[in-house]
Amino acid sequence: MKSILVAINSKYVHTALGLRYVNEFCRKNAIEVTLIEETIQTPLLAVLAEITRAKPEVVGFSVHIWNKTYVYSLIELVRKVLSAAKIVVGGPEVAFEPERIFNEKSEIDFIVQGEGEICFSELLKALKNADDKVPAHIAYRDKNGAVQINGGVTVVEDLAELGFPYPDLETIVAENKIVYYECTRGCPFQCSYCLSGISHSVRRRPLEKVLLDLEHFMEEKVPLVKFVDRTYNLDEAYFLPIMHYLSMADTETTFHFEIKADLLSENTLKFLETVPEGRFQFEIGVQSTNTKTLEAIGRENNWKKLADNVGRLLQNNNIHLHLDLIAGLPYEGLKEFIKSFNDVYGLRPHMLQLGFLKVLQGTVMQSQ
Repeated sequence: MKSILVAINSKYVHTALGLRYVNEFCRKNAIEVTLIEETIQTPLLAVLAEITRAKPEVVGFSVHIWNKTYVYSLIELVRKVLSAAKIVVGGPEVAFEPERIFNEKSEIDFIVQGEGEICFSELLKALKNADDKVPAHIAYRDKNGAVQINGGVTVVEDLAELGFPYPDLETIVAENKIVYYECTRGCPFQCSYCLSGISHSVRRRPLEKVLLDLEHFMEEKVPLVKFVDRTYNLDEAYFLPIMHYLSMADTETTFHFEIKADLLSENTLKFLETVPEGRFQFEIGVQSTNTKTLEAIGRENNWKKLADNVGRLLQNNNIHLHLDLIAGLPYEGLKEFIKSFNDVYGLRPHMLQLGFLKVLQGTVMQSQ
């Protein structure tokens, strides 16, 4: 049975980490799947032609806030051209309210709810074997048209089951695309605008597998590896050995981490003084310095410790820092935002990154 996964990225330089993990999990379990990566700038008919040439029986799409309109239009075209194909969607924009999604886009046959490696591969096995029983965590409509949630949102508990997501790494490097990576999933914090804390737990890929993955990146001379772990520096016993290993490596690769600066211990700060210049860069999410705003969104920041630790990191002049703010958060009007901006700007980071609040499906903020 021929199956295709379609990733529509926002830019050419991006890579679709989520679908790459799904693709590799299927391959590891001897399930034939082809991954197509395009962008929202690619003409719809060009992507349609790429899909239809393969004559797939199953077409899977990952739906995000940046590509939802594009993917929905593509789904309509796929249904017209491949009337018998099963259309499967997953991703944060569709996983949490299946009934609404089926009403929005009647062409959809199945919705993957949550992390899709295991349940999507099980769905493909069931379809191949003409099994009428739909696997858990796959929403669908029954013969009477009623939406069946079938287990709800799921996560992959054992990240050791996941393969290396870049079998085509040499090509990725040659095309100057960004390499994303994760060694953990989930987050213990409960920020109301974010999806990462939904599982209320953090799952870790075994260290030996992480180090082997990182060796692949360094062997291929990847310029930049961006860790997408929501809060990389949660567990010093886990994250610090990785950093030690990378700091000692003979490589020109830079590793980007999203960290919470107020969690950095004295032990970690002293180690970071010794890291070769340009080896690491840190993205530090401040989001706001307004106490009322932080309370409303469920975010905990120790501003004094954060500011002190950022100052120490900047003194070393060996790690590029950029700090993040989000405009549009609750209780932060223009006056309050100006104060947050000035507070962060006053730390003199190498970059101040401004994002605008996006209310994502499935978040606490979206439900309020």
